[in-house]
Amino acid sequence: MSNSGSLYADLAQYYDRFCAEVDYAEQSAFAERVFRTFARSDGVEYLDLACGTGQHLLAMQQHGFVPHGLDNSSAMLEQTAARCPAASLQLCDLAEFEQQDCFDLITCFLYSIHYSHPTARVEQTLQRCFAALKPGGVLLFNAVDARGIQNDEGVTTYLAQAEGQLSFKSGWHYRGEGEVLGLHLTITRTQSDSEDQWRDHHTMTALTLPQLQTLLQEIGFELDVMEHDYSAMLAWRGESHNAIFVACKPLQ
Repeated sequence: MSNSGSLYADLAQYYDRFCAEVDYAEQSAFAERVFRTFARSDGVEYLDLACGTGQHLLAMQQHGFVPHGLDNSSAMLEQTAARCPAASLQLCDLAEFEQQDCFDLITCFLYSIHYSHPTARVEQTLQRCFAALKPGGVLLFNAVDARGIQNDEGVTTYLAQAEGQLSFKSGWHYRGEGEVLGLHLTITRTQSDSEDQWRDHHTMTALTLPQLQTLLQEIGFELDVMEHDYSAMLAWRGESHNAIFVACKPLQ
């Protein structure tokens, strides 16, 4: 049986297992170091965009932050509420939240900024972040330069279960021009007498890292771009196709 478009709703319970190689603790520790280095606001109110199942929220709460999460999947937010009951949660698109001067730190990990599509929606998301930050607050996210997309077979993760096997395949595809970056996801559940498959295709936004720099600076952020290395805080040398953006809202 094949299903289309219901992957997150049907398989939210498996999401953490598919992302077992993501080091949420390291990313959260990095976010805490960035905040202590760059923030000039007066609190610890924290918002995670595209928060998924709340792994970052719980880790950041343990670092002393007050957690708030936003995601457009109610199934994922159910998992978040169970993991981090203290979190205040919003079911909302990235480009649609409307808080003003509320947060000291906003993060958007796992390249989720690209989910806003097209480029105008990315810009709207960044503008919403600017408005939602307190003066002196920090926006932290990672991004990929479309010019570095390999169009290969992607990555497949296999999970063994008592009743069968799950496989999760994901890969980016970029045709080399335009602003459409495709994310293709396939999950297959194989049992002794049946096979179920879920397929999703997300239209994401293809951007270059210099293009993102320009967008952030035009909105009004003070910007630092770092190498995509959560174990260190190194300035981006302009050679790699992945980077971490540290965007600070100026004090008024």
